[in-house]
Amino acid sequence: MILKSKGRWLKTTTTALALMLGAPVAYAQTDVAPPASASAPQKAVCPPQATMPSHDHLKELLKAAKDRGFLWKITKDGHASWLYGTMHIAQSDWMIPGLLTRDALRHSTTVAVELITSDPKTMELLRRPADPARLQHMIKTGRKAKLDAIGKTMCVPVEKLANIPVSIEATALLGLEGRADGLYPDYGIDAVLQGIAKATHKQLIALETAETQVALLTGKTQSEEDMVVDSAIKALSSATARKDLSIIATMWSESDLTKLNHYRDWCKCVGTAAEKLHTKAMLDDRNSLMAQKIEQLHQSGQSIFVAVGALHMSGPTGLPSLLRKAGYDVQQLVPAATAL
Repeated sequence: MILKSKGRWLKTTTTALALMLGAPVAYAQTDVAPPASASAPQKAVCPPQATMPSHDHLKELLKAAKDRGFLWKITKDGHASWLYGTMHIAQSDWMIPGLLTRDALRHSTTVAVELITSDPKTMELLRRPADPARLQHMIKTGRKAKLDAIGKTMCVPVEKLANIPVSIEATALLGLEGRADGLYPDYGIDAVLQGIAKATHKQLIALETAETQVALLTGKTQSEEDMVVDSAIKALSSATARKDLSIIATMWSESDLTKLNHYRDWCKCVGTAAEKLHTKAMLDDRNSLMAQKIEQLHQSGQSIFVAVGALHMSGPTGLPSLLRKAGYDVQQLVPAATAL
């Protein structure tokens, strides 16, 4: 049954966005691209800052809300949970979930995300200072200066990123590159859903830890971190990052499951042995661990709404495939199966 009251959802969304836009954005560290009031002055050369939609605008967004992204219903042991592939960086018009997504949220008891980004302890760990030896290496090799210079052209106060790992600075800048196209971390779908979970008093659970994500981004070795930073510098310098974000955003907005399932055919992220290992660590290895935790939560009797990045749903190593292999009945809801 679809949620009955648009008035109730308007109130829920207003509360959720207030919670979300008042919280730090993961990896956009130390107030990078902070939310601002609509009346705040903007430099003409800089992208506008994210703002809280007005009450009237929210009403319009609710009327126009459509299901985007990727949604599955999974059933085992007599009860259901849901898998939802999100977009970490989004347009403000995408923030309110569509009817099928709202219905899945209503029937769930728990919302599970990668990280709870409103948790102060999580943010403290994400902002933890870099290893001094690694930071000095990045300074001596010129990588830090190159990244800072790029950040300044993007209107990012890079001095606030001075002490964090350079690979995490790179991740933050990649996440901010889409602002010129209206794509903001501040409007990320995961963050909205976390706000909705809090506004509706649902249990909110993290499937991963900040320590794990920091370790993935910084790499086990200096050479691994160098690869991450060099790749980011190349993508940001050539406008490839903006193009790639636009492609992924369009794929998500249009619920293009075929493109999602063939991600590795077009992502240009598995060209070398090192890139293949990095992609495996960022997706496949994490998917296996997340699937195990989802199973534990589901088997405990909870109906979970799992909201993680859409790439974790891709292909034979994605969460829908892994849970199907684990004996779950997996029903595709968005896009509708008949649309394929």
